Amino acid sequence: MRWTLVLVCLFSLTGCGLLDRQEQPQIVELTTDQDEHPSVGRGSKVQITLFTEDADNDELDYLWTDLKREEGGQFAASNQDSLRGLFQDSVTVVWIAPVVTGVYTLKVEVDDGKSGTITEGMVEIHVTQGPPVADAGMDRTIAYASGLRVTLDGTGSSDPDRDPLRYTWTQLDGPGVDFDAANSMPVFRAVAPADYVFELRVVDDIAVAEGAIESEPDTVILRVDDRLGFDF
Repeated sequence: MRWTLVLVCLFSLTGCGLLDRQEQPQIVELTTDQDEHPSVGRGSKVQITLFTEDADNDELDYLWTDLKREEGGQFAASNQDSLRGLFQDSVTVVWIAPVVTGVYTLKVEVDDGKSGTITEGMVEIHVTQGPPVADAGMDRTIAYASGLRVTLDGTGSSDPDRDPLRYTWTQLDGPGVDFDAANSMPVFRAVAPADYVFELRVVDDIAVAEGAIESEPDTVILRVDDRLGFDF
């Protein structure tokens, strides 16, 4: 009977040791809302989703870090307390790309607080600068009148990074006129019936100091005709 008790106790102690063993949380998948090799424009948002599993069903803490801390981007959910003590197998965060182009490595650490080991995962995101597109507007024919004021329209210009633009208008042909070349919608006085030809270029305002990429030029022809009694 004494041997039986000893054997039972030994078995129980061994069993308790097995039950107390903590498994390290595992990262199943790390994805973004971009393609397999994420590439976004400056200032764009990237949604990152982490899928995990923990055999012990422990509470998990998630800590995200941009390894380029000084010039890196920001996480929209910057309060890391919101990513602690979660009973869930997936977490989604939003990363806002910086204005400086380059390759950024984002690291996530997953900790159950019990296994003594932190699980890490990483994702690389390429931040690029796309060239803006100039739009000088549609060619128009306008009826001439004394003191006629004509408005150029470059507001259709765009930037893939959604940055503000700087405008540069240049008159290519027609009687010389005065206008604000840096305005998105400059106005000039038509001094005589003629074809007034203008070129528009735009540049990304935020990246000017970094050697910004200028757009290809776009041209518009404004025909001022004294034989017309109306505009079309």
